[in-house]
Amino acid sequence: MTDLDLLRACQRNDPRAQTALYHRFRGRLMGLCRRYARSRPEAEDMFQEGFIRIFQQLHTIEQPDRLLPWMKRVMVNTAINIYHKNHRLQAETDYEAAQDIGTDDHLETLARLSADELVVLVQDLPDGYRMVFNLHVVDGFNHPEIAQMLGISEGTSKSQLARARAALKEKLKKLGIVRYEHS
Repeated sequence: MTDLDLLRACQRNDPRAQTALYHRFRGRLMGLCRRYARSRPEAEDMFQEGFIRIFQQLHTIEQPDRLLPWMKRVMVNTAINIYHKNHRLQAETDYEAAQDIGTDDHLETLARLSADELVVLVQDLPDGYRMVFNLHVVDGFNHPEIAQMLGISEGTSKSQLARARAALKEKLKKLGIVRYEHS
């Protein structure tokens, strides 16, 4: 079944098509949820809530080529909503620590890790750091967008990204993946 056929059948509330859609995109969307959640059970809850929203709003999609990007966006928004519901952000702005590290060195380091290893390291970050890291580094949002989505200042977004990177770098040092620099 093509994505167009699947989309149209789901829009007609065909249960078999809905099951097929769920199974076709489960792996990708669950992976996204795992990056934003602190644990696998939290990711599963996030995934289920996101899929409920997808099925509720599926009638709004007209172009099958926009289906996956739209579903990813629904999952990211679900993650953000759960984050807001469970963890009220403290306005933590540290402009001195808000230096945006302007290198892509972390990309080479992250490429050496398996997806599961990276998920575990990111899941262990404090909530605000994890959200900003995922939104910026993994999903490509800029700081003004992140600030708007999370209801924080751009400075806080930058600060939390810098701190997330520093925390990840420390974890990688402990694993022997990044060597210690002498300063």
